[in-house]
Amino acid sequence: MSDTIDHARQALAVAWGLPPSAVRLTDPVDLGGSQRSRVLRCRVEAPGAPASVVVKEFVSDAEAFLREAAGLELLDRTPDLLAQDPERLLLVMTDLGDLPTLADLLLGDDPDAAWRGAADWARALGRAAGASRAQVADARDRFAAAQGWDAAQDLRRGLDRLPRLATSRPAVDAEIAAALHLRIPGAAAVLSPTDTCPDNAVLGPDGWRFLDLEGTDVVHAAAAASYALLPFSTCWCVFGPPPGLTDELLAEFTAGLAEHAPDVVEGPGWPRAVRQACALYVVLVTGWLWASAEEGRPSVGPEGRSPSYRQLLVARWRWGALALRDDLPALAAALGEAAAWALDEWGPEIETTGYRAFS
Repeated sequence: MSDTIDHARQALAVAWGLPPSAVRLTDPVDLGGSQRSRVLRCRVEAPGAPASVVVKEFVSDAEAFLREAAGLELLDRTPDLLAQDPERLLLVMTDLGDLPTLADLLLGDDPDAAWRGAADWARALGRAAGASRAQVADARDRFAAAQGWDAAQDLRRGLDRLPRLATSRPAVDAEIAAALHLRIPGAAAVLSPTDTCPDNAVLGPDGWRFLDLEGTDVVHAAAAASYALLPFSTCWCVFGPPPGLTDELLAEFTAGLAEHAPDVVEGPGWPRAVRQACALYVVLVTGWLWASAEEGRPSVGPEGRSPSYRQLLVARWRWGALALRDDLPALAAALGEAAAWALDEWGPEIETTGYRAFS
């Protein structure tokens, strides 16, 4: 830890034009991080400096460092990037403090605060996506050498894991292929953190801000919007939303996006594109979660605050079986079959409750 703090201190001194001896970082607090990174909050002693900063150091993941640095510099409503050390894969950013997350609201006791907070979050996310259009070219230049990920391979893996799919596989493959136009976003391209989960958004006096940007990428706006409709496409905080909530979230996201990119949402294809993006995420999540669901692992996220892997996976299948019937009927039918299989094989443990705030 002391080595991390020392390199962060030196990076700040360079960024602020101060001698290293004029900057001190003290009282480090471990904020958790992940297997890929260490995150610390430190007090700062330096002329004109903020009271504290957050230091994030990546563990041998240069691409995550690159993407988070780009997100901090190019995206609205994120912490400010104060300094960086590319050799150490280390970033220093403004400290937003201990603020409530959207997950805290959804899993809290106030239904009005949860509904209003979620709606405001969706509007803020849409605005941030729309405002990012001016940064897309810069981001593409920065990511030119990045490896990225093989979406086609992950989609195949997801379809391979989907129970009872064999007879309808050709029709489902055709629907997925038709949705892959989203991988070439054209004029609908935005810069997104991609991992816009409820625990990665904090509510401050000036509204929502977005954290954990190591997945920042150029995507179709519909992919960003899927987090409002699905909801929370790749996240652990997945329970049954109350009637009408996700429709309002998508409407709020769309309105926020339209402030900067009306051309993206005005055509009749926008709602269908969002549902196609959701379909791709359902298939991707099937592949990503399958091994843990088959094993019966009890908690996707924090214990006591998240569903089991089986519950989350089946929730996605049931959502798709209903929401995708018009646009991807073969996939919707296959997802319904998968959910029925899960009830037969895994039993009533697959049933989920609603978000605590609305129960």
